[in-house]
Amino acid sequence: MIDAALELSRERGLDGWTIRDLAQALKVWPNTIAYHVGDREAILDAVVERVVAMMPNPPVDLGWQDWFRAFLFPGRDIVGRYVGVARRLCRDGATVPSAFPIMDRGIGLLAAAGFGDRAPLAYATLLNSAMLLVALDDDRALAGHGRGDAAIALRSAPAPPGAGAGWATMQPWLRGWAEDPDASRAALYRYTIECLLAGLEADLRTGAGRA
Repeated sequence: MIDAALELSRERGLDGWTIRDLAQALKVWPNTIAYHVGDREAILDAVVERVVAMMPNPPVDLGWQDWFRAFLFPGRDIVGRYVGVARRLCRDGATVPSAFPIMDRGIGLLAAAGFGDRAPLAYATLLNSAMLLVALDDDRALAGHGRGDAAIALRSAPAPPGAGAGWATMQPWLRGWAEDPDASRAALYRYTIECLLAGLEADLRTGAGRA
């Protein structure tokens, strides 16, 4: 039953199917699903649980930065296949049981690296930032916006009065987004993660983030 819900979520997004759709896919009555699994929220929780279980939990012998690269870079592609999962992870990620071993290892590595009691905060900063970027892509898809629509519109917009180097520098970047939006979104995701890792490393050295 959860396998069928997972497949529907891959095809239509987490919120793109109903219990009736699931029952039709399984060739059972909708009441049968309620009896065996529960309401739709329970099924969605199970789908999110399955998706998180697909995410890697890299080995502890990696340094903390490489561990998060090995976790978050492939994690984007996995979660991105199931529209709507990223937003639920931003909301409920800490309560998803299949995330517990990943949280334990990631926070443990951060604590051992010197973050101490700030390790959970550093972990949440990385994970929430990553999932919010995936959720933003999901929102654009659900709204019917093409992946390069915003870049195309901005490229055709007239330069503001007194536009200088910033506007000119932006044009090649916008061209890349218009011509290959998928690669551009992947590059933005990786750049964001790398900047966060660099910022956390600086915080580790200086202690600037200590409250």
